[in-house]
Order: sequence, then structure tokens, then C-alpha cells
Amino acid sequence: MSERYLPIHGPHDGLFKGTIKHPDLWLWDSWTSKDGEDLHLYCLALNKQEPDGTPIAPNARNNYGFHIRHFKSTDAGTTWRDLGACITPRHNKDKSDQHNVWSGSVLKLKNGQVAYGYTGVRAPDNNHTFIQNICVAFGDDFDGPDLTTAACLSSPEADYDAIIKAGFYLAPRDRLGANTGEEGGPILGWRDPFLFYDHEDQLYAVWSAKIAPSKSALALATLKETEHGSLVIDTLLPPVHLPDADRYTQAEVPKIYYDKKSNCFALLISSCDRLFEGQPDSEVTHALHLYRGPKPTGPWNLIGRLGDYEPAVEHYFGSSIIDLDLDAGHITLLSPYTENAGQETMLSFGPVTNVTIKD
Repeated sequence: MSERYLPIHGPHDGLFKGTIKHPDLWLWDSWTSKDGEDLHLYCLALNKQEPDGTPIAPNARNNYGFHIRHFKSTDAGTTWRDLGACITPRHNKDKSDQHNVWSGSVLKLKNGQVAYGYTGVRAPDNNHTFIQNICVAFGDDFDGPDLTTAACLSSPEADYDAIIKAGFYLAPRDRLGANTGEEGGPILGWRDPFLFYDHEDQLYAVWSAKIAPSKSALALATLKETEHGSLVIDTLLPPVHLPDADRYTQAEVPKIYYDKKSNCFALLISSCDRLFEGQPDSEVTHALHLYRGPKPTGPWNLIGRLGDYEPAVEHYFGSSIIDLDLDAGHITLLSPYTENAGQETMLSFGPVTNVTIKD
């Protein structure tokens, strides 16, 4: 590796039709937001090559700094335009994103601001490069935030005692963010904040967490605005347990949506059953799990693994729901493919996909 932070490609000319197979970038994880007829897509991105033309293998991407990419569709995902990078690392004054940026969300707040939730990653040394922080920045529109507003909402370092007291697992302080994982399990889980309002306009954030070294859960917090227009955590709620959590070790990129048609909530997670860092990818299974519940705190009832309903979803991960009606059994997904999808489609976006849920 010649340089950790690579020059970022500008917007790609022309339209992507149906799918997004970017010629210059690996793309993975996703979140969306609607603004009238415009559908905004955000995802993690990294160059496919170093400046000298040396290929960057997908499984080596954690050696580099990522950026968050922005695409927009004006025709419900039939075509997409690349609008370039909207979030890059090394902007937070508290250094909470000095190493990298990971997945998040974008939400227009009731005050008119657009909130950009994301994971800031800190690396105090070469052996501890995965300290994850729940961060937020603000903008006037969906084109990207003013990164001078970036701030950390929750830090496993600064808020260690409060996180443990709330019922979550963190490794011993000297093991936080260790590259080799946590006490025999995979790396720290405190990432992927998804901001949303419930049906009563209460603002929440949900993100990936743990209750043991290899046992996943979700963190859920109520948020409130400060007098200066930023956000802070009001209450970090107890861990949210999922009914089939014994099938995986990590519940990643969680998203909670209010389904007005069915008057309930839908929860989508991307699961991974990695037992330890360094485990061969061929032994690791990724899947999408869909749940239904009466409120954000649950209880959550498993609808199923979406790949069991629609074979096209088999290699989807880090997906977003862009339309749903749970009573009618209808889900519309937008998703990138995992590395296991094959050379032609890995780390690119598939087409908008309809999934029918059958009892």
C-alpha cells in the first residue's frame, strides 16, 4: 500500500441504467432518503486502483480510507447519476473519525436541516484500528453536510462506563478496537447509525452493537436537539434483542422504517456469522433478515431471511428499503452485492428489487 488516503474520483459522467457498476469504485453498504420525487442513495466507496494502476482487492479495502458516495435518481431507481463524495474522514475536532468513515444514514429533520449520521473510526495505533464512534453532521440539503458541524454522539472510549451500565458489551479498555477482535469474537460492534422518526415524531438512532464477544444486539437511543441546532443522545435504551440472534454474530447496517400502510415498524438487518477475525470468507454467511414490531423497541417478530423469498437477494448486503407494505407482503429493496456475488457484480449495486413475502 503506497498511500492510505487515495485521491477521490470526481462524479462519473453519464447515467447508470438499472444497476450501478462503477468503473472506478468499489461500492458497498447503502442508505437512502427521498426528497419529493428525488431518490438519494449513499454508500461506502473506495478506488479500485491505486494512482499507479495497482489493483486494490476487495478484501484489502480496510487498508485504505473510505468515503461516502452520493447518487441520485429522478425516476425511482431506473437511472442513477453519480454526484461524487459527500463525507470523507478526518474532520471531527475530537478525532473520532480520524482513521475512516463507515455506514450511516441521512434524514431531513423537522427543523429543515438534513442530518448525516455515520460511523467515525479511530485508530490509536496499528493494532487497534477499529474503534467505532456514532457521529452526525448537518447540511442544508441532500448534497452533503458541512463537515465543520461533525460531532460524536456516542464513543466507546469516552462513554465506556455508561455503555456497559446500559447492558452492552465492550472489550476491556486496552482491547477496544483491536484488529484481532474482542475476546475471541469479531471486532468491536458500535457502528452504522440509522436516524429515523417514529409515528409520534420522536427522533431515534439505531445501530449495531454487542452483548457478548460473539453475541449481537441493537443499540437504540432517543435523540433531542440542542439550542444550537445539533443533536445529542437523550436516552440510551437497553439492548434490543432479536429472536434469531443465535444464527449470527453481527447485526449490521440496521434500519427501522415506519410502515404507514400496516401501522407497524419494519426492521432490516444485514447479518454476518463470522466467529473470529481472520476466518476465511468462504466460511462466513451473509444474509438479510426482516422483522416486524409494534414500536422501535419491539418486541420484534421475525418475518424471515429475504433470500428465502427471493433468490435474487442471495448476495445482497447493506440493503435499503425504498417501499414497503407488510400487510400486503410487499418490500422494495435497493442493495449492493457482496464480494461473493462474482467478479461481474461484486461491490456494485443491483437493480431495484421487489420481494413478495408469503406466509
